[in-house]
Amino acid sequence: MTETSSRAEPGRVALTPEPARPAARGIPQRDVVRTVRLVAEPQRLALERDGRVLREFSVGADGDVATAAHLGGPVFADVAPHSLGAVDLLAPDGSRVARIELADWVPEADELTRHREALERSGVADLIEQAGIPVRPVPASELAAAVTASPPPLSAWRRLPVAYTVVRSAAVVVATVALIWAIFDDEPPVGLWTAAALGLLLSTLVAAGLWASALLTGRDTGAGAVTVRPRPVGSTTRRFRRTAQLRLEAQDVVVVDGLGRERRLPRGGPRGVTTAAVVRPGTPSAQLELRTADGTPRATLPWPIWFGADGADTALEQACADAGLLLDRSAAPARRPQEEEQLARGLHSPPGPATVSAFTWPPGLPGQAAVWQTAPFAAFLLLYGFLVDHPPVGTIALVVTLVLTAGLQWGRLLWRRLVLDRPGAPA
Repeated sequence: MTETSSRAEPGRVALTPEPARPAARGIPQRDVVRTVRLVAEPQRLALERDGRVLREFSVGADGDVATAAHLGGPVFADVAPHSLGAVDLLAPDGSRVARIELADWVPEADELTRHREALERSGVADLIEQAGIPVRPVPASELAAAVTASPPPLSAWRRLPVAYTVVRSAAVVVATVALIWAIFDDEPPVGLWTAAALGLLLSTLVAAGLWASALLTGRDTGAGAVTVRPRPVGSTTRRFRRTAQLRLEAQDVVVVDGLGRERRLPRGGPRGVTTAAVVRPGTPSAQLELRTADGTPRATLPWPIWFGADGADTALEQACADAGLLLDRSAAPARRPQEEEQLARGLHSPPGPATVSAFTWPPGLPGQAAVWQTAPFAAFLLLYGFLVDHPPVGTIALVVTLVLTAGLQWGRLLWRRLVLDRPGAPA
């Protein structure tokens, strides 16, 4: 929402653009989506989390940033066909201070294909101009150098902690030494075998703690908000019915897909959602488009999957009335490439098995190696411990490690295959 800046010069009103919001993400990035914003005011550009500054730039001829360059357009599309473009912040000497990847700063980035559209929807250009400099396109002659450059990204996505990487690496090294010793020598020292067992357990407990923390911080915070869940006309997976939702909060419209990825859209400002438009009612391609005042669709929900069941239409109407969101039943489809509409519909449809598998190990959390590499190490060390009758402390540590790695993951896999991702009618 546009506001009056408190740093405006006397007698002059300065308008502060709506902050840029991160792209839709699931665990462990949900709290980033909810709290991190890119903001600007005259001579200042900052990355903030709940008002706390994470990174800040002074803007101007004598500041950290003197110019900004947009990487986009037809030539860039040929060079980087899978990118939505970026904006580089350049120092007075021309060096690149930071790169704003537009795919990180558009809530609906996953359904866009056009560089210019990504730049406009992000609001990054407005913020940089508010800070005091315009965004210029990168000349074709400089595009190759810009593409190959690797300035620090201006984002706040959570990454795997260095401490965990160190602990896990040390545990794997010790376990490897213990196994090699057991293979090529009569018997490794009891202390080495015990250290390997305890090291694997420690790294597994740290990994479990990271997952638990992510689940806790990423829990649903929309208590009391008007919420609509999918009510399909046919069968869908239990995962989709229990996870996907449309939540109408006081300041945001929140759309959660079948994988738990949260898209937060403002309800105010030039890019705010003002209307829920019902498009092509009564047809297989009917859909609900959440639109801005100028008709830009910011989320698309396939009607048969979300509102096809008896009573779902009425529930939607009541939800919009309760939340003060206009429901337009006579809208024409938004003007956009067909590819983008299909992408938009697919993002809020039940995810297929391949998609679910791809998101089983979200970036920023211990992944497959933490499970399927640790489990064999623990199993071989446990077998060796039984053969030579080593102390019970190591045996207990290895058993717990196996339960927390292979045991939990096989349980998750079975639950997914037998319950969550099996098609079925709503209860």
